[in-house]
Amino acid sequence: MEPRKPEDPQKQWRILVVEDNEDDALLVINHLEVQGWSVFWERVETEDSLQQALTNGDWDVVLSDYSMPLFDGAHALASVRQYSEDLPFIYVSGTLGEFAAVEAIKAGAQDYIVKNDLQRLAPVIQRAIDERATEKTNRASRQLLRKLSQAVDQAADSIFITDREGHIEYVNPAFERMTGYSAAQAQGKHFTLLKAPEQNPEAYAAINETLREGRTYRGTLLNRTLAGDVFFEEKVISPLVDAEGRITHFVSTGRDVTERIKAEEDRLRLNAILEATTDAVAISDAEGKVMYLNRSGHELFGDADYETPYRVESQLNHAMQTAQELILSALAQADKHGVVERESMLKLSNGEQLYLSEVIMAHRDKSGKTAYFSTIARNISERKQFEAELQHQATHDSLTGLANRVMLGQQLQSEIQRAEQHQSRMAVLFLDMDNFKRINDSLGHGTGDLLLQQISGRLSRHIRPNDLLARYGADEFVIVASDLNAPEAIVGVLDKLKRAFEAPIRLAEQDIFLSFTAGVSIWPDDGETVEALLRNADSAMNQAKAAGGRAFRFYAPAMNERQQDLLALESDLHWALERNEFVIYYQPQADMRSGKVVGMEALLRWKHPERGLIQPDDFIPLLEETGLIVKVGLWVLKQACLDAMAQQADTQQALRMSVNLSARQFAAGDLAAKVAEVLADTGFAPNQLELEITEQMLINDLETSAGTLEALQRLGVRVAIDDFGTGYCSLAYLKRFPLHALKIDRTFVSELPDNLGDSAIVEATILLAHKLGLEVVAEGVEQSAQLQFLRKLGCNMVQGYYLSKPLPVTELAAMLALNLNDLY
Repeated sequence: MEPRKPEDPQKQWRILVVEDNEDDALLVINHLEVQGWSVFWERVETEDSLQQALTNGDWDVVLSDYSMPLFDGAHALASVRQYSEDLPFIYVSGTLGEFAAVEAIKAGAQDYIVKNDLQRLAPVIQRAIDERATEKTNRASRQLLRKLSQAVDQAADSIFITDREGHIEYVNPAFERMTGYSAAQAQGKHFTLLKAPEQNPEAYAAINETLREGRTYRGTLLNRTLAGDVFFEEKVISPLVDAEGRITHFVSTGRDVTERIKAEEDRLRLNAILEATTDAVAISDAEGKVMYLNRSGHELFGDADYETPYRVESQLNHAMQTAQELILSALAQADKHGVVERESMLKLSNGEQLYLSEVIMAHRDKSGKTAYFSTIARNISERKQFEAELQHQATHDSLTGLANRVMLGQQLQSEIQRAEQHQSRMAVLFLDMDNFKRINDSLGHGTGDLLLQQISGRLSRHIRPNDLLARYGADEFVIVASDLNAPEAIVGVLDKLKRAFEAPIRLAEQDIFLSFTAGVSIWPDDGETVEALLRNADSAMNQAKAAGGRAFRFYAPAMNERQQDLLALESDLHWALERNEFVIYYQPQADMRSGKVVGMEALLRWKHPERGLIQPDDFIPLLEETGLIVKVGLWVLKQACLDAMAQQADTQQALRMSVNLSARQFAAGDLAAKVAEVLADTGFAPNQLELEITEQMLINDLETSAGTLEALQRLGVRVAIDDFGTGYCSLAYLKRFPLHALKIDRTFVSELPDNLGDSAIVEATILLAHKLGLEVVAEGVEQSAQLQFLRKLGCNMVQGYYLSKPLPVTELAAMLALNLNDLY
């Protein structure tokens, strides 16, 4: 049946009634309500309904009849006890005899009531409920106490309890392990049995004072084990008080911190050593951020506000940033190899150079992963300065400061190796000052030394930046001129030196006029070794002396004839521009897809009135050496634009014009302004003009190159790298600078497609250029097989004899009508 709802749910009993007779159940409930109890109840009469009610309800007590036709009281009690050990169970029955009642109590019932006498029912229920609550509390306390006891026994920290006089009453296993005293040995002993002789007595006085005041003592004590071993114990001693607040016991917990204390002592000793050392010591985390820098490090790296090595800052100061940069620069190598030893140089804020000898180490954790880095750096600036002075003395002339014979031999050998690698030419010039002995004897050796210093200074100012000048003997000097386009280029160098000594040297209040005699040997024609080149240049100089001096002579007779011819040619070259002897030939560039001619390359030619058409290799180097190339190059640029404009006016066909720039033109700071002026004067569209430069020109001065190329880009002018693959340009520069095209040099095209090496280079170049968004123009295409191979690789444009050789401007219209597709 449905349970009856009480009026006051806050003051109710929840009673589960096991009764087959509903009237008897109502009689019991009515009796309780008459007694003033609020009851929420439910009646069940089978085992299944009992189990379900127990599961679904939260009951304060179970009232059960003893004898029922479907389910007796004994089974009901067993079911309840299976469900709960402490749920109160009371028999309310009219048939329960005294013997059965006793057995019921033994089986776990709290009490029994006779149905015809219910006066004891309410008190019995209340008592059973109260006892249940008390038992729950006691059981929880016992469980908690059992857990606490287990925790104390299993605790890693030492725990012991003393009475109020300090005598030990209890110790846990951790105490026994830490001190060596068993529980029996410690029982009744005063806790000071652990005190070590080395312990300061004041510590125990502080313990007593703290505990007498009812406060908890915390500190580290130096104790001794039963075996006599001393250890450090981190201890907490707390008083226990009774209900009246009186201290009855003390609880002491302790932890052996000997290793930690010794580690801290070791750290402090190490820190004292690190702070005292004169070497800079830095420690960083695994990412390279500096966490520690010692005093010497701060002083070495310029931290005037040094206070403590462990100060924490949101931002690293200057010294710590410097140390961090040093570690970061070697982070990868140290992480890979474990240790890196190196020498490095720092530029200080005052401009001075600081040389360091460093050891950078990676410190790994147990898994092998780098946990942190350390570096030890020593200032070796004085040693470096001393070594540099010794090296300078060993390799330089003490009077003039020039390279001596030792350094000359070393540098000349390096230049020979470089010339072999790059297939270039170089020259050795052996200079002997004319009449120096007479001047030296007449003015004295002191004045002669001053004169030699003046001579060396003048020679230094008038040689090319990359050339080497050395003092070989008393009045003998040697110049090593490298990277020559042709042997004849040395004539310009000698001519410049000759003009340098046209002005006198003012010394000892008089003007001294000097001249020199020179001999020249060319690598590799006149020798392939240092000794051979010097010997043959000296021999050529002696021949020039024998012929009267004040001149120069090549070691090879044919070169002497050639240099006389070049001198005459140079003289005519100065008038060629004014006499309109320069002409421009054009070579077409065709698009590989359409086959149409889309551009022209302007090529300078010289029509000598007597010698006829002179090849560029015979006069372009002279233009460079004399400086005329700047003026002539500007004329070529302007004339090419005018010719292109004229052709466009006749054919209504846009034409891209490529013009080569000289090194002098490109290095000049006003190139962009000059180009803009030409474009303005001619009206030629900037995007139709392409300027060609070489790799060497690009990298000679990276900062200037970047500024020039950016200025040209702002004009809208295209820039191409000519003869790509023959210079020394790093591939990184191709993406760094605003470039538009690469021109593959003819030396890589001539043997295509049979030469596998050239084929691989050309393929890689085209792929690289396209990845960087650059066009590719192949020069020197002379055969159909070359054209087909380049087309297959995706080359954008070609030029060469297969399409047309260079022709004068009168043939420009005919060249524009050419088509690659018609030539197959």
